[in-house]
This record gives sequence, structure tokens and C-alpha cells, in this order.
Amino acid sequence: MKSDLLSDLEFEFSIKPSDLEEFSHFLLSFQGKAVTWDDESADEKVVGSIKGQRVDISLARKSFDDLQDLFDSISPEISDLGAHILSDNNCFLEAFSKDEPEETPCGGLVYISELMVDPEYRNHSIGTEMMKRMSQIVDMNNTLVALKAVPIVDDKIEERTPELKNQLKRFYTKLGFRHSGEHYMVKDARDCHAQRMRTLAEEGIK
Repeated sequence: MKSDLLSDLEFEFSIKPSDLEEFSHFLLSFQGKAVTWDDESADEKVVGSIKGQRVDISLARKSFDDLQDLFDSISPEISDLGAHILSDNNCFLEAFSKDEPEETPCGGLVYISELMVDPEYRNHSIGTEMMKRMSQIVDMNNTLVALKAVPIVDDKIEERTPELKNQLKRFYTKLGFRHSGEHYMVKDARDCHAQRMRTLAEEGIK
């Protein structure tokens, strides 16, 4: 059963400032893994992993006038992403309700550079659970979440087939991501689990 497998896994996450000193006050790196154990050897087995970065765009503006220059300085993938999500030197959240303006500037960007689940452990909600837990640990306030739609795979384990690509795109779409250009998908962090739970809690208090 899916729930039984998830309950048997241990999820470990860490987050730290960028190793580059000039970025350390606005750029964080995070990573997480889902772990099980081999019953015979008692060795740890990583069955899922997630990695990425969070850019505090509001703070970064104090050092970078041009956001594309900032993105260019972080990584080639985030640089490429900038061409799809930046407009008028800003990135924008999707309209979250009909009562909001169509374009709401975002104060942060979470870029997921890797999300992988061992082929033998897929279809057990591990990827969904890792995204959920990531949203609980990383600051998602006023944030755009982005990732590359093309799957990252270990060539020694499996081939990057069209079927695998389509399967992963369906998975991200189910989580609320939409296409931004050919290679990227984005979502408003308010649609992430942790933010939805926080909003419900705040509404309950009111």
C-alpha cells in the first residue's frame, strides 16, 4: 500500500546559505532525500532525492539592479529560466484568484534543480511527499516555484524516453505546475501544501 511505504521511509532535509559569500544573504541551497533500509544488510538506500535553490529576490535587488544579471550569476539553468519568467525586470506570480491583479510581482524564486525517485519505488507518492515536505522547510512566502520539465535521470539506471518525459510532465501538472516555455514549468507557491495549510490556519483564526 502507498501509505505503508511512505510511513516506512525516513525523509531528511537540509538547507544552507550559498557557499559564495556575496550571495549568502539572499541565496539558499536545499536538498532532501527519502531513505529506506535493506533488511539483510541494514544499509541505507536512497529511493528519492530533491535539490534546489531559493533566491530572495527582494534582498537581491540591493546588490543587483538587473534580475537577469542576478540569474546569470547563479547558474546556467536559472539564467535560461530568466528568459521565460522575467518581464520588465521582474518575475510575476500567477493570478491566484479573480480578485487579484493578473500580475503580482514575486519576492522570491524557488528553483528545483533535481527531483528523482528510484524507478522501483515510483507510483507510491514519494515525489509528491518530497515536494510537500520541501514546501514546509523552504520559505515559500510570495514565491514562484520553477523546475525543468525534462526529467533528470541516471543513465546507468534508465533511458530518458519520450514516455518518461510525458509521465513526469503529467506528474508536475497534477501538482499544479504549468508550462513556461518549452523546457520549464512554474507554479505559485500559494498552491503548495505548506502555504495552503498556513492560509487555512490563518482563516480559522479570523
